[in-house]
Amino acid sequence: MSFNRKRRAAPPSFVHLSRMTDDTGLLEHALGRIPRRREGYTTDDNARALWTVTEWISAADEARLSREDRELLLNLASNYLAFLLWNQRDDGWWHNNVAYDRSPEEEEISHDCQGRSIWSCADAWVRLPATHKDAALCMLERALRTIGKIDSLRGQAFAMAACAHVLEADRDGVVKLPSGWREELQRHLNRIEEMMIGAFNHFSDDRWRWFEPAMTYGNGVLPWAMLRTYRLTRRPETLEAGLDSLSSLQTVMTAGEGWFRPIGNDGWCTSKAISRWDQQPLEMFKLALAFEEAARALEAADREGVSLLLAYDAADDQRKRGKTGARPAGRGAEDPLATVGVALAVQSGPDAADAEAPENAQVVNPLAHAAVLREARDRCLDWYFGDNDLQAPMADAADGSCCDGLQADGPNVNRGAEATLSYLMTEALCRHG
Repeated sequence: MSFNRKRRAAPPSFVHLSRMTDDTGLLEHALGRIPRRREGYTTDDNARALWTVTEWISAADEARLSREDRELLLNLASNYLAFLLWNQRDDGWWHNNVAYDRSPEEEEISHDCQGRSIWSCADAWVRLPATHKDAALCMLERALRTIGKIDSLRGQAFAMAACAHVLEADRDGVVKLPSGWREELQRHLNRIEEMMIGAFNHFSDDRWRWFEPAMTYGNGVLPWAMLRTYRLTRRPETLEAGLDSLSSLQTVMTAGEGWFRPIGNDGWCTSKAISRWDQQPLEMFKLALAFEEAARALEAADREGVSLLLAYDAADDQRKRGKTGARPAGRGAEDPLATVGVALAVQSGPDAADAEAPENAQVVNPLAHAAVLREARDRCLDWYFGDNDLQAPMADAADGSCCDGLQADGPNVNRGAEATLSYLMTEALCRHG
């Protein structure tokens, strides 16, 4: 893993991100490293891009960005904000697909896109400089009326995280909420938080700890949203569902050899089977995102005097830490989810640390577990540089580009927007802590 530490000494280049961005916005696809203008743009990708540049700008000192890179990223942020502003309708909903000639393509409303765009605008309002805040606030104000109508789980998760993010920023004096916002955001937050806990409890059993009957795409956003919400609400059930679901996702995404393996998009993952191919860089970004948020949530939990009960399996723990060759007993092709990972039970109160742990469990210090989670976060970045099923480098730090996917016969050499942003976000996340 030493190559990871060496590589992180300097930030990656943003050349490819600039190459993929024109005066309209971020283009969706590339042929190799060359933008495919015929494929046009999506609001999805421009919202992801706004989030990415916001992440880097907000951590500019920690990431040791040059003055030139800071100026470049601020200019890109203006471009992505302009794209989102242009494609938001008067009723607050975003149009997603746009042709290269700037004409809107026919489509049904994307609820995932709506939630993602709300999050990106909220994050930009909270963390970008004052020169960029007004546009983000304007779009967020329009979009508030749509939150109650978003009906996709990932869209709701993004919206919930956005509510928590903005309410926390208001509490800490970072932003000042317009009149009536605090009550409205809190209502949305409480409703979605309750719904997410209910979904997790409904679909979970001893072998399957998840919010849905299948793990499909962008899975890490679900535990991430729960853990981001916990940092504001301090609700134990939210922390437990976030940590428990993340543990299950980590188990499913860990190869027997110890490296991470994204769930393949040819069949996804159910309690019966896990697809191996094709592997998407987006999944590694979302897993790293959830790990970093889990570490922050545990740091907050420690300040609240919360203890964790960890259902411990030595073999599973070694495998999750990347110890080559360690494989939990009972895992095999005929029963891929025989072991679903650790179950983290949250206990609160002054007597929590003295509580007697049930059989096969131990009390875990939240800060110690946060450190373990950040180690796992950093291993997500290693996947991009060859710590994967084919030992194939996926990212090129020299221009900041990333291959679109890992297939059974090798990397997909096209380097489009989603994959490139996934790599750049993972790099940014691994510079925290």
